[in-house]
Amino acid sequence: MSDATGFIAEQRHNRRATVVILAGTFALLFVVANAVAGALGGYTQQGDCHTVRNARGVLEQSCTTRFHFNAVVLGVTVALVAGYLIFAWLASASAALTMVRARPADGPEFAELRALVEQMAIASGLPLPKVFVVDDPAPNAFATGRNPKNAAITVTTGLLAIMSRRELRGVLAHEMSHIRNRDIAVTTLAVLAVGAIAVIADIALRIGIFGGGRRRDDNGLPILLLVSLALYLIAVPAGLLLKAALSRKRESLADASAVELTREPGGIRSALEKLEADTTVISHPSAATAHLWIESPLERSDEHGLQGSFGRLMDTHPPLAERIAKLRAIEGLDPNSRGPNDPLPTAPGQP
Repeated sequence: MSDATGFIAEQRHNRRATVVILAGTFALLFVVANAVAGALGGYTQQGDCHTVRNARGVLEQSCTTRFHFNAVVLGVTVALVAGYLIFAWLASASAALTMVRARPADGPEFAELRALVEQMAIASGLPLPKVFVVDDPAPNAFATGRNPKNAAITVTTGLLAIMSRRELRGVLAHEMSHIRNRDIAVTTLAVLAVGAIAVIADIALRIGIFGGGRRRDDNGLPILLLVSLALYLIAVPAGLLLKAALSRKRESLADASAVELTREPGGIRSALEKLEADTTVISHPSAATAHLWIESPLERSDEHGLQGSFGRLMDTHPPLAERIAKLRAIEGLDPNSRGPNDPLPTAPGQP
């Protein structure tokens, strides 16, 4: 199988994996929401009651409870989860731009940037996205927006300072690929779902500690407290793993799609090599936007993070070395070497 054919096969594999992972994330959120509803008594029904005398000789009432399917509770749970996802998804694009302090790329110094974005929009057959700039020396870029009609591409001034025209085209093709593949909507929904799981677990834990004393199991421990602890130990880590896996798949897919748009892997490959060599970190990194950037600022800044295969599972991006190796193989270059790279531009945004 040729390298090009292998790249196409990887695209298909990443798309199929995305569907499975996103469905799993939504299913996990649904299970978590209903587990909390069940712990609060939404799916239990009081059975027969009878009076018994306890060990101290005091009469007390003992009642049995059993599982009872409640369509109303199920419907309310689905409506609340769906409403949250829709509302947060609609506000996610503007929120991301605000968080990174982006500004419109309107000045004449960004004419080359706007022209290249227009070229990539034409090549991809998509509407022209809005273009923004972040004043930050760290080279990076990301795309955002609910759909291609409401999309935006943002780059840092640091990226414009070190990328040649060909490399910048490769980066913009990568971001345009995210828009074309609807990666933004997919990953944003996954992030929101995982965020909801964490919020539900936190609320359940607080209720279990401060207000769950009235609902006790045979061991005298609040039921909701046990459920919330289980969510923290199982559901939240599982959600984070699903989100990270989904984001990694979409990044690999965008690299492959960028090669399709530019018709050559050298631009994006050389750009990634420059990103790998650069040690500058985004000034205001945020977990809420880390998955959007072409290179995660959190993973780059975490010098003392987890190492090995387990630590990799939490990364939202494949290692740059792995991405570069695939692109170098397409060019027929040694995957473990570096270069050739384009020279630095003579002025920000200029070749």
